Amino acid sequence: MKLLRHVSLATWLAVFFAAVTALVFSVAGVHLYLSMSQQLQLRDDEFLLKTIAFLRHRLEERDGAEIVRVYPDRLLDIVMGQKGVLLAIRDSREDLLAASARDAMELTTDAPVPAGHGQEAEAIRDWHGSDGERGRMIAVWVRIGEKPDDRVQLIVARQNTGSAVVLREHRDHVLLTMLMGVLVAAALGYVIARRGLRSVRALARAAGEITANQLGGRLRIEEAPLELEVMVRAFNRMLDRLEESFRRLTQFSSDIAHDLRTPIGNLMIETQVTLTQQRSIQEYEALLALNIEEYERLNRMIEKMLFLARADNAQVALHKNTISVDSELKHIAGYFEGMADEIGVTLDADATGALVADVILFRRAVSNLVANAIRHSPTGGHVTIHGHEQDPGKFVVAVSNPGSGIPSEHLPRIFDRFYRIDDSRGESKSSSGLGLAIVKSIMTLHGGSAQVESISNGLTTFSLIFPRG
Repeated sequence: MKLLRHVSLATWLAVFFAAVTALVFSVAGVHLYLSMSQQLQLRDDEFLLKTIAFLRHRLEERDGAEIVRVYPDRLLDIVMGQKGVLLAIRDSREDLLAASARDAMELTTDAPVPAGHGQEAEAIRDWHGSDGERGRMIAVWVRIGEKPDDRVQLIVARQNTGSAVVLREHRDHVLLTMLMGVLVAAALGYVIARRGLRSVRALARAAGEITANQLGGRLRIEEAPLELEVMVRAFNRMLDRLEESFRRLTQFSSDIAHDLRTPIGNLMIETQVTLTQQRSIQEYEALLALNIEEYERLNRMIEKMLFLARADNAQVALHKNTISVDSELKHIAGYFEGMADEIGVTLDADATGALVADVILFRRAVSNLVANAIRHSPTGGHVTIHGHEQDPGKFVVAVSNPGSGIPSEHLPRIFDRFYRIDDSRGESKSSSGLGLAIVKSIMTLHGGSAQVESISNGLTTFSLIFPRG
């Protein structure tokens, strides 16, 4: 089996062509053999009928009875010199009167038919001699007088020796032709297959030139055979996904390094400055308090990255339950009331209906949106949290806030990890750039989606679209 797996496709096609050719030749050869055998048998049967007819006419002449009684050997002269033809003449008691050869003496049958009544063709049957000869024979009764006993039985047989030779030569010719046809078909099949697979080898070479550093290359669909267009398109789509994944991975690594550098740099600088000279206990305590704040920021960032990693690998187990959306949204609004009051923002939450979701992840996704909405709302702004059934089978939770809005060029990437619109937000200790990415991952786990709409100097609305089931 291992050897068969290493056989080339061109070889398999050549073998297949050869097998099909052998099958076609075999069917054709068998058909021709049987057809020729039937034709030869019909020829022998026609000869027997003509011979019987000639003998019957000879016996029906005026001297026919005398010939049978006195000179029966004269009838034998009719078949003499004809190779493979035997004639036996028997009287009414089936006693042998004359035979053309020793084998003819054994000719006998239990079912002769009367001659001249159109039954001769039905009386023809296969004949097997004692020495292994085979052929066809016919037996008829011929009247030679008026009395019931004035009749003789004529038995004519023809050996199929000549027919067997013809059939054997035909069989040998067919076998030789089949062998030559199979060899030619295998050779031509291999050449055609090799030529037809050139495009496949060209595609393989093109695919081999695509590396991790050159993911921009694509296979040319116009150079692919019609049967491989689907595979080439799928391969190119796979390269698109890989290129996008490598790009995001590279960006993700760069963003991680950038975001981890800030708190670690703060820790190093503050600690080095403090250690440059002798400090009081109060100053060391202040340093530790600042360090704890940076450690907490690092811990939150690492926790979020771990959550995203688990979500990407579907390792976050969902515990879905039917939840009252109105109750959950009002609970979340109450939690953020203190934060909103500090910057002069009001909150309003209302919803109708229920949906099936993981309660903890639902709260986390909505809380991330509410925190962002409060943080980017102007003093005196009003943040609304609304839940409603949009279409049959969909439930939408929308969080809206007024503000300067999000520029349209940033909307397609707003849910990317570590993506921030401006540097000032990037340096904010309250934002790690992972909140919206977590929201998107939570919605993906639920089989839903997250969307955003923003109007310059107007409302910015983030929508979470959950499936109802």
